[in-house]
Amino acid sequence: MHPLPSGQTELEDTPDSGIAGAAGSGSGPSARMKTWTGIATVVFIVALLGVAVHHVMEKVDFAEVWAYLTGLPMQAVLEAVAMTAAGYLVLTLYDVSALRFLKIRVPYSTTALASFAGYAISNNVGWAVISGAGVRYRVYSVAGLRAADVAKVLVFSTTTFTLGVTFTGAIGMLVGPHPVATILSIPDLAVQLIAGASLAFLLALCVIAGVTHKPVKLWRWSFSTPSSKVVISQIVIASVEIVLAAAALWVLMPPDHEVSFGGFLGVFSAALVVSMVSHVPGGLGVFESIMLLGLSVQGASAGAVLGALLAFRAVYYVLPLAVAGLLMLAWEAKAHGKRMLAKRR
Repeated sequence: MHPLPSGQTELEDTPDSGIAGAAGSGSGPSARMKTWTGIATVVFIVALLGVAVHHVMEKVDFAEVWAYLTGLPMQAVLEAVAMTAAGYLVLTLYDVSALRFLKIRVPYSTTALASFAGYAISNNVGWAVISGAGVRYRVYSVAGLRAADVAKVLVFSTTTFTLGVTFTGAIGMLVGPHPVATILSIPDLAVQLIAGASLAFLLALCVIAGVTHKPVKLWRWSFSTPSSKVVISQIVIASVEIVLAAAALWVLMPPDHEVSFGGFLGVFSAALVVSMVSHVPGGLGVFESIMLLGLSVQGASAGAVLGALLAFRAVYYVLPLAVAGLLMLAWEAKAHGKRMLAKRR
């Protein structure tokens, strides 16, 4: 479900207007309490990962890491770059579907630039609500969108990612539960039950979206439900993007690891979620820690896995950031030229 009414183009301060209305009703936790809760969550996650990774890092031979990086076949690197390009192309569909849902028409070239640059920067900086929103607003405002419209696009895109990572993570844990089960120290069956419950939850969302067109109220929150077609399209778009991102790392992995792609996808999805919740810029260190833990316990060489993760960080994070920076510079120069030309007239 998505907390924004279909077709609505302005935030309304009414009790049933989605996020805006929910935030305005009831006292709720104070801003200070939310801040301290967020800080405590980050500290707890980082501390927990620090203890777990300490044991794994003792086994890492950094000479092996460097040897793996320098010995990566160029074909594997090019395949990872191709997967990354395809993944970021699919990422633009997050904004395309959001704008279509909100009934706002924007040229695809504008949408693609705002989306690609926004994700490339927020993936590295973190705090997507701030960094991603700033880039999007800069581009979309020229196309006539207001701050409220950009906020809705961000909420829709975040919902899309959440649905997708839930689906891919559940599928991964269902067909390859062992890596996640080993990390959590629980039976494989328990992981599969969690995966099944997640899939059942997504199915319930689709059913609810298909049978009701009224806002769903949970406590003091009000959610407007889009059609089941929209929900399914969100799941498909995000799932394809996440699978492509996982594939970009998969082709960089050592060929002798014993983890199936299903199990790998489960760990990858879990790492994405934890790194996002941690609010560490770009999930730096957090994402790598989860992947290192999940794959090392399956017999893969810790040094080789860390080398693959460093290569993935360069291909999937740093390279798109550099491209986005160049595109934004070119766009700003073009926009400045148009303004100067208009002044002369």
